[in-house]
Amino acid sequence: MTLRFKLLGLAGAIGLLSACSSTDEARPTLLRVVRTLPSQEVVTSEESARDREVLRNFQTSLRAVIPGIRIQPSLYSASSVQSELQRQTNSGLGPDLVVSDAQTIQALFTARILDSVPVTPEQRQAIPAELLTRVSTSDGTITGLPVSQYIQLACYDKRKLKSPPKTLRELAQQSSEGSIFGLTQNFENLYWSVGSYGAGNALISSLRGETPTTEDVNQLVQWLTWLRAASFQQNVLFMNDQATLRQQLIDGSLHWISCWSSQLPQLREALKDNLGIGLLPAGPAGKATPVSRLQVWGLGRNSSRQQRQKSLELMQFIVLPWAQKTWALRYRTSYPVNPAAAQIINREIPGFQDLYLSTDQDDVRIGDEIRAVLNQNPKLERVMQFTLNDVIFGTETPSQAAATLNTKLGPSS
Repeated sequence: MTLRFKLLGLAGAIGLLSACSSTDEARPTLLRVVRTLPSQEVVTSEESARDREVLRNFQTSLRAVIPGIRIQPSLYSASSVQSELQRQTNSGLGPDLVVSDAQTIQALFTARILDSVPVTPEQRQAIPAELLTRVSTSDGTITGLPVSQYIQLACYDKRKLKSPPKTLRELAQQSSEGSIFGLTQNFENLYWSVGSYGAGNALISSLRGETPTTEDVNQLVQWLTWLRAASFQQNVLFMNDQATLRQQLIDGSLHWISCWSSQLPQLREALKDNLGIGLLPAGPAGKATPVSRLQVWGLGRNSSRQQRQKSLELMQFIVLPWAQKTWALRYRTSYPVNPAAAQIINREIPGFQDLYLSTDQDDVRIGDEIRAVLNQNPKLERVMQFTLNDVIFGTETPSQAAATLNTKLGPSS
């Protein structure tokens, strides 16, 4: 072979490699994204279809700012996601991103299914420190990136209820007049009413191993008394889970329910313009204290270098004020973690100025601490739930239940 032909062959090979390299750069990066529903929720075909549609729209919107990303979504219940992702990760096919609540992300990190998240200075400026604390280990490692907050709301059918109750007294009055209200007996879903009676101080004192003051115990008894009285009202119904509440609101069996902002797509789809959304009712001690569920993004362990780079680019972008504002207004299912974006949302949605839940209010911090302790100790969580069930079903008086919680919620229990 002559030198001329060798050079031609070499040039052809280089050209072919260059073409392949160019093709690789142009090829979109596939990100496998897992999202979870709360443990009590069941993944249905309708929910999966809605999730895929949202992610497709999200992917389309990203093209102008982060080109070359293609998203492959999967949806699991939080109760089953750890075993499923453990199997996938062990086989090298784990997801690139996991979108879930703070507790699930922490558990997945502890199980070595997720890597830690390298939080940049820009992200620390965009996310309040108290939210990062909720996804930090004892040594300061960040297990996931808070991106948004799902919040507790009141949802109602405008055809059945012209004006939703602003206070628990109004709720009792409207129920006596024939309006039908739905609540779940799950403590997390009832916590908003704890603040309405100022009962959180007694609970947190017991969990810390301290003796609650007489005043705090009295407020706890008042809250439990309201809970029992509500359960005895003909038109206030307690259900086992949020899915049942939503379906009965859609069917017309209930006129008002407590709900989460993450559940609004199903309700909007079914009720359309008849869906009303408002704040949860206040009580004698003040405003309701709805808890938030952080939507946290975690990093899977099986990503390629390119997939990890694109995941980090996406996580850097998604907490910027423009992105936070844009997606909060577009989907209206979650609330920004970025305070600058939250101010914009408050102006765009009149009447919802009090929904920004990352502030350093005592009631919010107490609620977060109570839920964190119960999430980490299933035994204490069962004590809390069984005691509430006894009050709701009338097998224990509010005073007896308050004494039970004071005795059994302590660290020595």
